[in-house]
Amino acid sequence: MLFSCADDKTDSPKTDIQKNTGVFVANEGTFTFGNASLFYINLDKDSLSSQSDIFKQVNNRPLGDILQSLALIDEKLWLIVNNSGKIEIVEPSTGLSINSIRGLKSPRYALQVSPSKVYVTDLYSQHITVINPQSYAVIGSIKCAGWTEELISHDGKVWVCNHDREYLYVIDPTKDIVTDSIKVAYGGSSILKDKNGMIWILCSGDETKNKIGGLFGINSNSTSVSQKWLFDNSAFNPVKLKQNPNQDSLYFVFKGIFGFPKTTALLPANPFIIQESGSSFYGLTIEPSHGDLLVADAIDYQSKGYVRIYSANGKYKKKFQVGVNPGEFLIW
Repeated sequence: MLFSCADDKTDSPKTDIQKNTGVFVANEGTFTFGNASLFYINLDKDSLSSQSDIFKQVNNRPLGDILQSLALIDEKLWLIVNNSGKIEIVEPSTGLSINSIRGLKSPRYALQVSPSKVYVTDLYSQHITVINPQSYAVIGSIKCAGWTEELISHDGKVWVCNHDREYLYVIDPTKDIVTDSIKVAYGGSSILKDKNGMIWILCSGDETKNKIGGLFGINSNSTSVSQKWLFDNSAFNPVKLKQNPNQDSLYFVFKGIFGFPKTTALLPANPFIIQESGSSFYGLTIEPSHGDLLVADAIDYQSKGYVRIYSANGKYKKKFQVGVNPGEFLIW
């Protein structure tokens, strides 16, 4: 496999994107159409940036095919473009391309695990790629069979979801090796940590394989499952696990938005935010100061979608039209 880095340098453009005021929206686009896009919503001004499709407008070229996720690393915005097999590095305040990391197989999520290392998970490569964030060079890989998804760093370990296995994997970032695996359920997709040192992983299951998913709370010290909810059937496939600013409640997306305290014995039977007819809820983030819920609505997965904003108690407030298939957010 060949890797290359390419520089694109022009004068810095002026934009109305301001740090600590809003949220970036990653629009996947339509598979094989190459119409992925990046938008920015200024939550303080309650407005969409005038630079819609920021990357294309600023760099005079399309972003690529399927903008899977976003990561902020060393004050630079990493745009993980899945089907194009690349990562675009941009200035967050302008969208100007700084560098491109190419030759990746099918990247999904990126996480900085040390000043000199970024881990990138992958759909097809059967390994996690290790990248130096200063040189943007690929410096290694970690064998991890299957489709690796979201990952977090906590307590000197890196915790990695695997969508093709029933295990959560633990990596030693000083040695770049898998050191442990924790039995959970099939379809690991989302993971987060809380202020109490708990790791929470959402396993989406897989209806086509009749695999039932679940939600698990893991004690990071003992690496043991201390809390779990198994889903009732393989057709219940929630995604995008999030927590509120107080970190006492969890949320996920499945034909609406489910929310519940972490101490609950039973998961709610129905969402507290209903997905209306004609909508397809696809992504979620929670604004950290007020707890507003930002919901990505992909509509029909072909038209321009919306970001719908709800209060913490589920009351609808407003919406912004964005690009095709909005799915991920990054508060900035």
